[in-house]
Amino acid sequence: MDLSIITISRDLEVLTKLLNSIDNSNHNLKIEVLCSWNGNEKLEEGEFSDYTFPFKINYITPYNFAKNNNELAEKAKGKLLLFVNDDVILDKDCIQIAWNAYQESKVGIIGINLRYPNKKIQHAGVYFRVDGQSYHRFKHKLDYDDKRLTSNRVVPAVTGAFIMIDRKEFLQLKFDERFVVAGEDLVLCLQYQKLFNKDVFYVGKATAVHAENITRKKTNQRLTPKEDVEKIKLAYNDCKEKINSIMDNYAVRIVTEDVGWILYRMASEIKFKLKNVVINEDLPNADIHYYINYGYYNKKSSNGTVVANFTHYDPELHNNKFIQVAKEVEHCISISEETTKVLKDFGIDEDDISTVITGADRSFKPKLTLGIVGRTYPGGRKGEHLIQEILDDKTLMQNMQIVSLNDSWGVPVWNLEPDDFYRSIDFLLIPSLIEGGPVPFMEALACGTLSIAPPIGVIPNFPHIEYEIGNITSLKNTLLNVKNNFFDRKHKISEHMKDYNWDTWAYNHDKIFKNLLFDWDDD
Repeated sequence: MDLSIITISRDLEVLTKLLNSIDNSNHNLKIEVLCSWNGNEKLEEGEFSDYTFPFKINYITPYNFAKNNNELAEKAKGKLLLFVNDDVILDKDCIQIAWNAYQESKVGIIGINLRYPNKKIQHAGVYFRVDGQSYHRFKHKLDYDDKRLTSNRVVPAVTGAFIMIDRKEFLQLKFDERFVVAGEDLVLCLQYQKLFNKDVFYVGKATAVHAENITRKKTNQRLTPKEDVEKIKLAYNDCKEKINSIMDNYAVRIVTEDVGWILYRMASEIKFKLKNVVINEDLPNADIHYYINYGYYNKKSSNGTVVANFTHYDPELHNNKFIQVAKEVEHCISISEETTKVLKDFGIDEDDISTVITGADRSFKPKLTLGIVGRTYPGGRKGEHLIQEILDDKTLMQNMQIVSLNDSWGVPVWNLEPDDFYRSIDFLLIPSLIEGGPVPFMEALACGTLSIAPPIGVIPNFPHIEYEIGNITSLKNTLLNVKNNFFDRKHKISEHMKDYNWDTWAYNHDKIFKNLLFDWDDD
């Protein structure tokens, strides 16, 4: 026996529709059907003798989804089991397509594309939010034949309305009979992956109608109680790492400009952070086809979700293409609110637009720059030892640099004209012990740059930040105060960019892609 189909029913009319769809299926398998009958009337197996498969009736009371299915699985003779709700009507090729998909080496559980009678999707895999809450992706939102739903993929779990599984493996786990209403199907999928290291597989072209909740309506069980929800979350937490890896394992193909340009940098940062991304390479089975920017879009792929990036709108350049691409792709990503407004003005639905601002690399951050001007002297009167002690203080030097116009100080050299040097640094540092002027102090002040200096020469007569002559402790304390005041001012400006960098750029794309593919949104 190849396949044992197991169902539970209390409604003869509903059951008959399922059995007829099985009988009308196109397959080359040897099958049997086992039914746990919980209806009021008595059924005789002879009433079902016209079917092309053996039909066996079992009376298991009281009704319990897990217990009834477990007992039928014990009695089944098939190599594989197919648990199917009685309110499912299988399309003709459904069983054979699912069976063929099961033959893949890493596949352990099969689920299928289930639709409502109005053709909206009911089941295309069960996913989990970060808190362990389960959900059906795109339920009620998309037609069942949307291309996002017709491809096969590994999923975290599938519904018990259609589960195909190896009988021997199932009997090692079984459905958890402690559930009150629902959730034993999801826990089975989660525990199965951990025990057998095989995948739960959604088959997009194996399709059926599912009039969901007919059974629950008849038993007055519409909502999943809290204790069942908690059991599901416990099972999720036990294999969270595996489930997260499934969510991360989607493929992205990016088409953009050549290496060395900013659009390629935008693409490469996504590739660096995400798991499976190619740039300017063929990837026919990509889940996401992303064009950075819209100018690189040519034609819509026959598979996968097509996304385009919109930098800016120039009515004098590519005006028609901007509008055409925006209306043709499944999702638009703009890099500013201004571009988002333009897209909306052209009639693009707000739900089909995401705004992701690029920002700046994390290496761009405030740094205090002190400059030194002048030569060093053998006698040390220029305070060379003070500079060396500062350079050796790693804590003080954090987020601070000292530069010079010449290499005698042992610090980086900026090859600038003196006036440009003064204008480029934050403060001029004068470590001298004795000076007549010094002239660099006067030049820096003329350029609007304040000096950190001891009270020598003409310095006391002009604005400056003072420390004690030759006193390293005084100098370090002064520099520390300067740093604190400097970064207080700078951070009030730079904090506007704290949420805009390449990490957030990639993270926001990951969220958008997961929402497009898995209906995933944890905001």
